[in-house]
Amino acid sequence: MGCKLDLPLGPSFRDAHIEADLQARLDEGRNVWAIGDVHGHLGTFRALMHRLKLNPEDRVVCLGDMIDRGPDSAGVIDFIRTHPQIICLKGNHELMAISSLQDDGSVELWQPWLVRGGRSTWGSYIVRAEGDLYDAKKQFASDLMWMDNLPNHIVLDDLRLVHAGYDPRMPLDLQGDKELLWIRKRFYTHAYAVDPDRTVVFGHSTTTKVGPNPGYVAESDVRLSNGRPAWIAMDVGAYNHVAPGLAAIHLKSLQVVKQATLRSERWFDVPDCREAMIGAHFGLDILRSSHRREAVSALRAKRKLKMAGVVLQEDLDDYDMDSMPRHVIFSSTETKQSNNRIWHGPGTDPSEQHLRLPGPTGFRIYRRDVNDSTLTQHTSMKLKRIRG
Repeated sequence: MGCKLDLPLGPSFRDAHIEADLQARLDEGRNVWAIGDVHGHLGTFRALMHRLKLNPEDRVVCLGDMIDRGPDSAGVIDFIRTHPQIICLKGNHELMAISSLQDDGSVELWQPWLVRGGRSTWGSYIVRAEGDLYDAKKQFASDLMWMDNLPNHIVLDDLRLVHAGYDPRMPLDLQGDKELLWIRKRFYTHAYAVDPDRTVVFGHSTTTKVGPNPGYVAESDVRLSNGRPAWIAMDVGAYNHVAPGLAAIHLKSLQVVKQATLRSERWFDVPDCREAMIGAHFGLDILRSSHRREAVSALRAKRKLKMAGVVLQEDLDDYDMDSMPRHVIFSSTETKQSNNRIWHGPGTDPSEQHLRLPGPTGFRIYRRDVNDSTLTQHTSMKLKRIRG
């Protein structure tokens, strides 16, 4: 049912300011959406946000598990933290990652988290820091402190938003991380509603297991007095093999918008792959291949420049300058020891910043007088058209 790891499990934590703000927006008819587990799929998440067509007063609530397994968890957190319309709940993957933050603010990666999808998250921080371990840990520590202060559920007039669910055997407001972030079947298979007045919107358990239609939003057969379902499951599975994607639900109308996982983020199509390839060697392979691609691109660009007659300063050592013809000139000085970067070919004026070609009026037109008046008249008319 709950967490079997040796984790510090906190109590129930709600944010009264967030709850009051969201309820006021719902009462005013604003759009408030809830999105299931993103799991590091930044491109798909951004595509889904674009589909929602948010107005400035609209809000989006992420139901936790923004990180792990996907290709760019660091990018997801950066996008969320800098987006003024997104609110987040803590998920069990955030809770595991927080265990990597030490009391003195340093980062020591927690091994049980790494083997549960954390390798790809840490790899994404290294890639975003371009291999600088200090910068990666500094940003990761900042994000972990932000995660640690996230609420673990939100309670509104007609809704409860939570990552995993509630234990039906306990008072709702006395439950903590163990229940709110980890519970599964005991919650969604319960015979009656855990809250008779509110629909519970949750993630955590993928709808490939919860609902009859894998990869799509699922809802309880149990109905509240207002006709709404007792619960709605939002984790449609960003990396499931049936219909992978992310889904958002409008908290007033219960309208669902789904975005299929982008082809560029379908890491799970690789056989026996448990997380995105950025987790292999913590992203260093990707950095290495990226630098290799940049080197190849630079080499191709140099070859094209040489074909066009342009020689870069770093290539001057390959030439015998004493044997060069006298018409070869440099952009700033005629000595090889100059700091110029480009060697100009014959006929180039070093004072010119841009190549200038003469326009059509810059050409001289010559006319030979002839005795035939018709030919002379025809030639004069032609010249007038050219000059005009």
